[in-house]
Amino acid sequence: MNIILRGKTKAVVETMVKEGYANSQSEAIRMAIMNFGQRHLNENEIINKKLDKIDSQISKGKRKLLNSNEALGEYSKYLK
Repeated sequence: MNIILRGKTKAVVETMVKEGYANSQSEAIRMAIMNFGQRHLNENEIINKKLDKIDSQISKGKRKLLNSNEALGEYSKYLK
């Protein structure tokens, strides 16, 4: 994959290398991607956003909430 950087993004990557935060521009880009992932895509945050969306859909009537008998169907007879 080839990436063309211009302007501020190029300056940031060059500074990361110049100041010793990364050994190469590729490493600087990998570090930036991992930082973004840790800040914005952590597992708990994704799960909470999905659960909030499901709750919203349920309250708007767009998603049905099943009780245990409905969820288990024919196997509900094994519930105690």
